[in-house]
Amino acid sequence: MPVAPDRPFYTKQVAAAGIPVRSSDRVRDEALAAAQAMIADMLATRPDLAAELVRQDYTVSVIAEDEALLDLPENAHWTKPAADDIRLTRCERLHYDERIGALSDRAYWDARARGIGGQRTAVAEEDVLGLRSSRYYGETILVHEFAHNVLFAIQAADPALYAQVEAAYANAQGQRMWFNEYAMTTVQEYWAEGTQFWFDSNKLVVVDGQRILNHADLAAYDPALYAALAQAYSPRHRLARDPFWMSEARVPPGPIPRNTAEEC
Repeated sequence: MPVAPDRPFYTKQVAAAGIPVRSSDRVRDEALAAAQAMIADMLATRPDLAAELVRQDYTVSVIAEDEALLDLPENAHWTKPAADDIRLTRCERLHYDERIGALSDRAYWDARARGIGGQRTAVAEEDVLGLRSSRYYGETILVHEFAHNVLFAIQAADPALYAQVEAAYANAQGQRMWFNEYAMTTVQEYWAEGTQFWFDSNKLVVVDGQRILNHADLAAYDPALYAALAQAYSPRHRLARDPFWMSEARVPPGPIPRNTAEEC
């Protein structure tokens, strides 16, 4: 969405635990308020992690339904990932040429994501409001993307807990847990997927017939990850303004498969 050169892109801003949450004027005020509430709840029991993110100048941008990640001025230079990028999934690596290599940078990112974590986190208006237009309808991607930031803060401010997360991930790999699921892509995705289950806001995962849909399922399936998450988040397991908390939309229609991992 082009912006006149004499006019700033960001025209709205609120703060969540001191972290700026901002947008253009195309985003509804209620979307900023929803993002603000969920972020504040995620950091409620760990003000030290919030302070670390403020110290490192983290921000969260909310894009409007008719905006894209590369419309944000800080993302205008983005390029698509190379074939050896560790963030690629197993299927993306296997089918790199047709899925990624053949696309322009903008076409790749427009198709790939409506949210991303990191120092300049971005999420989508339709996601934080739980609108039917959301590409991720049935789960709240803000929870996933901001969980990456929580782990970055843990790595800097609580190295003992970060080591515990790494050990849980290594154990899961060794035990072939979450087999071929997105959670096994990197330790960051492992933490972010686990965070969504901690807050009862992730889509159903099934591994060899075992179903993981909520925090109790997570505790039974991966107690090491659950124990690490318990040191970062509230035991309440609910975020204010999360549109998909315990929602029936987390379970896709039709028969439940034995495995939900992408086949490629």
